[in-house]
Amino acid sequence: MVSKFYTKPKYQPDLLALHRNFVSNYMMLVKLVPSLESQDYYFYHLDDACYQIHVIEQTQYTSVVSIETIASNVNFGESVNVLTPQIKVRLYHDAQMAEVLASRQIRYFKSRYDYPNRLMQQPDEKHQINQYLGQWLRHCCHDGRVTQLTHKQGN
Repeated sequence: MVSKFYTKPKYQPDLLALHRNFVSNYMMLVKLVPSLESQDYYFYHLDDACYQIHVIEQTQYTSVVSIETIASNVNFGESVNVLTPQIKVRLYHDAQMAEVLASRQIRYFKSRYDYPNRLMQQPDEKHQINQYLGQWLRHCCHDGRVTQLTHKQGN
């Protein structure tokens, strides 16, 4: 007997597409943040907003950067402590890939989520957030204006 209900096949991550996103994101981040020295701050002005890219951690093979949103009327002399991190990205220098580690309240992304789930995350949440980072980085590369602060010490 044929089932009356259609069962959707489980989501299978497209590893090649995810890998392409990682490589593309790495190339654009290296272009936007050329020095990757710890404690460096880069400010990008896009449209009516200002974004901060801050190098949080650097090791021999990896770096972690934080991308934060700042209001467009901010004065660079204001305290950096009032900013709320939105995206944390790990750059793997040996593999030349960049992967989103955290975004807003989500601290870790699984490659696949069952749906529905408690937090109502999409089955391809990891792919979507890395794709979003790529779109944002492309926008920064094409339309952004940069200001670099290298001597500001983080807390």
